[in-house]
Amino acid sequence: MRNMILTLIVVCVTASAAAAHKIIVVHSYHQEYAWEQNLTSGLLNTLPEDAEIEHIYMDTKRLPRQEHPAQAEKAWTRLKAGSPDLIILCDDNAARLLGPSLKNGSVPVVYLGLNRNPRDYGIFPANNMTGILERPLLKRSLHSMCKLVNPHDTKVLVLFDSDTTSDAVVHEAFQGQSHLILGKVRVELKQFSRLADWKKALLDAKSDGFDTVYIGLYHTLRDEDGSHVPEEEVLAWANANAPVPIFAFWDFAVGKGKTIGGHVLSSRDQGLAGGEVASRILAGTSPASIPPRTAEAGSYRFSRFELDRFGISLPREILEQATMLP
Repeated sequence: MRNMILTLIVVCVTASAAAAHKIIVVHSYHQEYAWEQNLTSGLLNTLPEDAEIEHIYMDTKRLPRQEHPAQAEKAWTRLKAGSPDLIILCDDNAARLLGPSLKNGSVPVVYLGLNRNPRDYGIFPANNMTGILERPLLKRSLHSMCKLVNPHDTKVLVLFDSDTTSDAVVHEAFQGQSHLILGKVRVELKQFSRLADWKKALLDAKSDGFDTVYIGLYHTLRDEDGSHVPEEEVLAWANANAPVPIFAFWDFAVGKGKTIGGHVLSSRDQGLAGGEVASRILAGTSPASIPPRTAEAGSYRFSRFELDRFGISLPREILEQATMLP
């Protein structure tokens, strides 16, 4: 009898272990990047607790573009060796470089954080794929925040690096335009690959007639030697040298010593939404029956210190909705 009980226990434990799903998460960027950390937090919050999860980091923010295909090849090798039950592709580079090879395969795939239309990467429609789209509400944010600085006739500079993600954001949100008018807000968008050019544009903002600057993405800027400049160093410099108030589109750029804030997106929301979709698929829902969708539409987030430093007061209707940071 005792032996039978022990045998049943072993069988149950073995069956439980076999039932756990293997998930491989391919991240476009590096593990230390705040976007990746918050995205991972959201994923782990909604993926099955018993899942076996492996993470692959392609590091395409810090590595030059010519090295991205080699990173994709390494990730592809690990995917084939890992025999996952489900694959999650985080952000545009992972989807762009790996998605086409995974399309209509036997393994379900969830992509998230996509700024570009998945059709542009050849991964929609696909029998085994669906996911979460990242759609920064750039125009909404610009219109509401710029009025805090100049309610009459505002001129705003939007700064981006020249990364794939920045290209995708500019394409989707601005239809590739570098100049546009949003009511009384005149917007000029500039992209740079060199830090020196990016810095000069910011330093000249006031003399060039801009009332405020929006710091977009700045994570792939390089110095004169072609070396990657850490993103926290870039943002700290911008905070210390900005001649006009600076705002942001993403939550990782908000806080004391960073930007004032704005109507921002959170990668945690991307992770939460992506994890929910992945869990539905692991429970038996077909990916093709789940249409791609956007995650949460963002929220107001501000630094009290930076608001005070630039002498800006929030209207009650924004303040009541906002998350306030030091």
